[in-house]
Amino acid sequence: MTFANLETGSRTYIAQLKVTPNFASAAEATTRSERKQMAYGAMIDAESTLKDTLLPKLDALKANGLVKGWDFAAGTGALILNVDEAHAAAAFQALQGVSELGRIVRNQEVRIDELEQTATPVAADPTPPTTPPAKTVEWNVAKMGVEKVWAQGITGAGITVGIVDTGANVQHEALKAHYRGTQADGTIDNNYNFYDPINGKTEAYDDHNHGSHVAGTSVGGTADHLTGMAPGAKFISAKVFNASGSGDTAKILKALSWMLAPTKSDGTGADPTKAPDLVSNSWGNSNGAALVYLDAWKAFEAAGIIPVVAAGNSGPRADTVGSPGSYPQSITVGATDSNDKVASFSSRGPSKIKDGNGNLIPKPDISAPGVDVISSGKTGNSYVKMSGTSMATPAVSGLIALILSKFPTLTGEEVREVLSKSAVDIDAPGYDVNTGFGRVDAVAALAKAQELFGTPPAPTPPAPAA
Repeated sequence: MTFANLETGSRTYIAQLKVTPNFASAAEATTRSERKQMAYGAMIDAESTLKDTLLPKLDALKANGLVKGWDFAAGTGALILNVDEAHAAAAFQALQGVSELGRIVRNQEVRIDELEQTATPVAADPTPPTTPPAKTVEWNVAKMGVEKVWAQGITGAGITVGIVDTGANVQHEALKAHYRGTQADGTIDNNYNFYDPINGKTEAYDDHNHGSHVAGTSVGGTADHLTGMAPGAKFISAKVFNASGSGDTAKILKALSWMLAPTKSDGTGADPTKAPDLVSNSWGNSNGAALVYLDAWKAFEAAGIIPVVAAGNSGPRADTVGSPGSYPQSITVGATDSNDKVASFSSRGPSKIKDGNGNLIPKPDISAPGVDVISSGKTGNSYVKMSGTSMATPAVSGLIALILSKFPTLTGEEVREVLSKSAVDIDAPGYDVNTGFGRVDAVAALAKAQELFGTPPAPTPPAPAA
């Protein structure tokens, strides 16, 4: 069931299910695939148990005209409810009395920040060169030093990045080879690789630029035009924003559900073993205290799927990091320019959410290049220039793909430690609420991962006795 955003005469609510999944088996899994499967299974089991008593209550509310329909964002602990606008107040009050439900909030529009919507086309040189052009290396790629890591044979191979955005132009020269749905013969198979709760299309596309740009920065590029950080990795895409950059909470939750267990194009065959290794989220709610995505983030954490999130574009004011970037599970990213200065627009911390000791969680975690970034566009082989923490986030996603391809057993917290201890300190000394621990650096990150989590050297055998 799909509910249209702001459907005439209807109102949509998001209710938290009071589920208590047992993630113990997932924590003991020996492979990433097994961990994804067990974590998703634990969430589904918990939700199914709750449905035994919940569904009869929902049926009764529907019979009384208070609820028109509902849908579950499987694995995220969320119930999406459609009610009649004329009876919205009575429906909300009745839902408060349903013991299986926790907090209930109204479905909200979520927009990509205006700053990020400004895409400047990058024109090709109208004069054909007399000699073959030199390789083009975008400034953010050079700044992060990823080419030196590639030279070590670390390109992100074996890692899949999930991108929740405006879709992707998978026929683009910088994206096609990096899309997981591209087959050896060049044909496209979108099963398990593309999801569109906005328009319900089954063929991957992008009608905005934003999603294609993000994909190009994370894993894209060609041999002659380097735009992405992890060209050996693959990406899958969920389209949650329309051509004008608008989406809503309910559709994002459905996309997060799909990321936990991708499906065929017809919505069948949910398979958590096909879930990505990390999810790149260049979006957010301006309310850093909103918890509507938190159960999905806990499921990601249990599944070993690392959520990378834009801090937001509400800087330079303090306390402006949005959600889900404000969540403790997120690796939250601020934006810097080519001179290693924090972008004025980059949201500042800390989080509005407190940790177990009652302290506000430090956010952002780190920063990355996010000003005047050139990457792939929505049409043909176009390239566009964009700015925002949305552009910095996929750079970190790509870097994490490089790290995981070398150290596949690292958890999200271990990756956070690697990034924080290897970042280039560029603002106030030490951690600061403008850039976190500083601007990420690929060479330093891989070296730090080796130092912290690499295979220890074999002990030197004792000298033979005299």
